[in-house]
Amino acid sequence: MFRRLLCTALLVIAGASTAFGQTTVDAVQLATDGRDAEALAAFRRLAAANPDDREARLWIARLHERMGNLDQAESVYRSVLLEDPASIDATLGVAAALLARNDIDDAIDLLEPLEERAPQNAVALTLLGRAHRQGGRTARAIEYFERVVAIAPTDEYRRRLEDARLSYLHRIETRGFGEQFSGGTPDSRSGDFAVNYRLSQRLRVLGRGQAQRKFSSSEQRGGGGVEWRWRPSTTLRAQVLVGPGNLVMPEGDVLGEVDYEYGSAVWTASVRYFDFTGARTTFLSPAVAVPMSDRTSLALRYALSWTETSRGTGVEIGHAVQLRGTYRLYQRLSLVAGYAAGVEEFESFSIDRIGDFRANTLSGGVRLDLATLTTVVAGYDRQWRRGDVDMSRVNIAIQQRF
Repeated sequence: MFRRLLCTALLVIAGASTAFGQTTVDAVQLATDGRDAEALAAFRRLAAANPDDREARLWIARLHERMGNLDQAESVYRSVLLEDPASIDATLGVAAALLARNDIDDAIDLLEPLEERAPQNAVALTLLGRAHRQGGRTARAIEYFERVVAIAPTDEYRRRLEDARLSYLHRIETRGFGEQFSGGTPDSRSGDFAVNYRLSQRLRVLGRGQAQRKFSSSEQRGGGGVEWRWRPSTTLRAQVLVGPGNLVMPEGDVLGEVDYEYGSAVWTASVRYFDFTGARTTFLSPAVAVPMSDRTSLALRYALSWTETSRGTGVEIGHAVQLRGTYRLYQRLSLVAGYAAGVEEFESFSIDRIGDFRANTLSGGVRLDLATLTTVVAGYDRQWRRGDVDMSRVNIAIQQRF
């Protein structure tokens, strides 16, 4: 009788263990299939049945992180880390949560001991690279990303390394465009050359020259500026361009701008002053650029302008809205599209756009990021202006880092 009861108990335990194993496998499969809510419920049942099942709790934290519930994810990761200070997964999870809320120093303090224990852990090295980049130490971040790519040369890790290099290295840029207007207005041509040279981790100097032929007038201007990373999240920029005697291009162009990184978004506020022969225009312009996903980003800018002329007819107010989107079609090829009401861009601002400028502009193009740290952007703009005037413009820009 006792032997029969013992056999029955063993069979029940084995059956329960098999069912539990199948449930675990099923929960992992749900998570692998992207059915996060169902997977989370399954792992919660497992953790409730066995609170010592740390792997189930780690999965709960991962799923919360994947679903954007960072506070809940961090709480679960920390509970596992409290019980098992050597847990690599829990350490990485807490560090990722710290970086998400920009607690850079705390994340580094947590990750550096892990780096000593697991020097080949690609995730830990990536998080350290991200932390140093968020802290404004891009050169150190590049070192970590290079180590990651040597260990695991995936597309994602290569892209992180390349993005860091693109933001850190010196760069030169050449731009040009050709415009065609409806009616008898002559075509326009413009060429632009710019240098952005890094003097230190925080300070860069800018130089720029531009030549243009527009409305049968050939003109030039040039100048430079500085770019100072005041804090890890804040960059200040100033630029002055001059072209004495210009009639179409401004004789003076002064820019003051501040960029502020908050989370994944970059907020910008700028003031720009253009001095023409017989007119002066000032723009106040807030803007924001936000990555909507791993492939898509959007940028929105509003500009308020006021123009004063030597005729003394008062101040003329203008408004402009610019919307631009980028979609990464392949690893190195992106599509670019945009719409503008009013002034469509300020780098080639000319006297025909001052005052209450009314126009609608659609634009589209492609961006190619080569492995040689060369970026090529080609685009086409179509503009409809007040007074039945249309303009077509072809743009091309080439940027090289070194």
